[in-house]
Amino acid sequence: MIESDNLKPMRLSPTNPPDEALQDFDPIEREAYEWVARYMGGEMTPADIEAIKQWYGQSPAHAAAYAKARRVWMGLGPAASAVMRQNGEAGETVSGFRTFRGGPRVVGRRTFLGGAVAAAAAASGYVAVRPPWGLWPSVAEVTADYRTATGEQRQVTFGSALALDLNTRTSIAIRARTASETRIALVSGETAVSAGAASPPLTVTAGAGRVTATRAKFDLRYEDAVVQVTCIEGAIDVECNGASQRLAARQQVGYGADGMSAVTSIDPDAVTAWQRGLLIFDGAPVAQVISEVNRYRPGRIVLMNPDIGQHLLSARLRIAEADKIVDQIVHIFGAKATNLPGGIVILT
Repeated sequence: MIESDNLKPMRLSPTNPPDEALQDFDPIEREAYEWVARYMGGEMTPADIEAIKQWYGQSPAHAAAYAKARRVWMGLGPAASAVMRQNGEAGETVSGFRTFRGGPRVVGRRTFLGGAVAAAAAASGYVAVRPPWGLWPSVAEVTADYRTATGEQRQVTFGSALALDLNTRTSIAIRARTASETRIALVSGETAVSAGAASPPLTVTAGAGRVTATRAKFDLRYEDAVVQVTCIEGAIDVECNGASQRLAARQQVGYGADGMSAVTSIDPDAVTAWQRGLLIFDGAPVAQVISEVNRYRPGRIVLMNPDIGQHLLSARLRIAEADKIVDQIVHIFGAKATNLPGGIVILT
């Protein structure tokens, strides 16, 4: 278990510098990955494809390395191809590979996840829908009034009676703010709301539902089309598609496409741990732990072994050191971690 105390939220850094991210591969694995990356980036000519065939036909080891690299890349989904089409921050593009041993070409330092994401996303059609993995924000998130980046937390105050703490990758929009009411929309992410006695009636919408409060503290999380509402202090009313529920302190309810869940009792300290810079897991499935950690770090941890994902894990770690969970999974469950450019970690 990873312990920490007296922590302050802070922005994370990428796990590996891009030019160092392939150093863990043996030479054949590295060449295989580079061939596949180049192919998925759309840079292949018919002659290049023939060169690939000759390369992986050299030996069973070459063929196995190529097959493994292809499985990993396909496991990353459409985001991988979109990433390869992004421009670098210094004008570098995928066509700016540098030569590697006269064969495949290595992706440059700023090609993988840097640069004009929006242009690549628009060309790929991803802006119109939810971006894969949340690697870049949607149009609604970009145009929100307040937004936090990956690993960032901030507080927004409205006078002395209303405060919103925004967690990582959170966007909120102000719909109305008058002497008689305040209406806010949680576009995505998570916010902790503190409404004092002097605050006008507050309504926060998220997805197909809304929360109303006059004097209360509550946590609202909107992730993957599911909304989770937790009352920390006071009382709040939750409504969604004709269903309604009043929550008292230490109670939680969720809603989504399947309607509203039953009310459960919770530990408010665990729900609000992120405000203290902590992630706390108590017997959570590894797959769920990885999904949560991915909210706070650049890139993505990808679990390729579903058996490991079902194991239960308890951990307490700093948000600023969220990548340490990879070491825990490797040590406890015998997983193998492969670091790729852009903060992508493959667990097999």
